[in-house]
Amino acid sequence: MNIKSEERDRAIDAILDKGLVTPVSTPIFLRNMLKDLGVKVIFRGALPGVLLSVFVAVAYVLMVVLYADGFSADRDYFALIFLFSPMLFVGLTLTTEATERMEGNGLVDLKMTCRYTALQITAFRLLSFSLAGAVFAAVGGYSYHAVTATGHLLQLLALSLSSVFLCTLLIIYTMRRFRVGWWAGATAWTALGLLPIIINRQAWEELLAHLPPALTLGVAIIAFTLFLRELKIITREVRYADC
Repeated sequence: MNIKSEERDRAIDAILDKGLVTPVSTPIFLRNMLKDLGVKVIFRGALPGVLLSVFVAVAYVLMVVLYADGFSADRDYFALIFLFSPMLFVGLTLTTEATERMEGNGLVDLKMTCRYTALQITAFRLLSFSLAGAVFAAVGGYSYHAVTATGHLLQLLALSLSSVFLCTLLIIYTMRRFRVGWWAGATAWTALGLLPIIINRQAWEELLAHLPPALTLGVAIIAFTLFLRELKIITREVRYADC
């Protein structure tokens, strides 16, 4: 069958018009995802985990406030703040993923739509949880400073935020680069936080206690910027293997 060049060109143009999608910025991509899927779908099965994580976070802050009189100066407060500041973020991620796996529905149905990949939906969750974790870290740092008068407030807040965003960066980086679950980054973070305490507790505490707030705040900004870069890479990915 002979096809005229004009007809062929029109057919090609029609296919390209339907098949090519104009790239959008990351905020618009996330906004469209939220609009298309909705909060209920994106955070499917997350409510029990959110409630549990919030309960643990509130209990953590109350423990700091109620037991302030029992604190002593020789405790590893800065090391513990650095280790546990991402607690709400990790808790939200852990409980949400665990609930989803137990329910057995997961993101398979969404992956089959080929519109958004499971990793993109997970990245949206990580962004939401990281912002919630940053608020928790700020509240925890302020509560600790208010009841113990230990360290400078800006110093504690900067250390807490740097801890949260370093942890989120590690998790999203390992998920994208190595195609593993969030648990790999969370496990690596726990190991990195505990290892200096095990090797030389006092030196690690002294180091964290004397870090300039400008330095730790700069680390937090850089880590969050790199986190957004990883998020941007994920939103631009098209992995047909997920279809």
